[in-house]
Amino acid sequence: MNRIGSCSRREVRGTALLEVLLAVALFVAAAAVMTVALNASLSSLGRQRLSAHAANLASSVLAEIQLGIRPLVTSARTQMDPPYADWTLELAVTPAENASGEPTGQARVEVVIRHSTESVVQRLAQLLPLNRNSNTSTNAVAGRAEVGP
Repeated sequence: MNRIGSCSRREVRGTALLEVLLAVALFVAAAAVMTVALNASLSSLGRQRLSAHAANLASSVLAEIQLGIRPLVTSARTQMDPPYADWTLELAVTPAENASGEPTGQARVEVVIRHSTESVVQRLAQLLPLNRNSNTSTNAVAGRAEVGP
């Protein structure tokens, strides 16, 4: 009574099981790809966060130099004070010269901020005047510069 072209129940069950196994394998592969992409995204976000933090620290150090809170001198790599103990600071002060080699009265100040465990390095440079104006005094308690008449 078996007709040609008809499928037995055993073949239908086998086909259904094969389809389910294939669907599970595809789901697992898709989940693995999405997990790798999510981990890469989170890692990139962490690096960007640290880079932005390093840039903020470098600009803060330059602002402290401009305000007279921090001296305008070259310093070797030193660990920063808490809460920034994971960061190091290095200052390089180089007198600027014009094309003929004469001093310009300015200095190129480069601030280098490094993270101690991650490979994050931020460099920020700016030209600052070497001779400070005698009318400018720094109020260290208030943390701002006051300009006299």
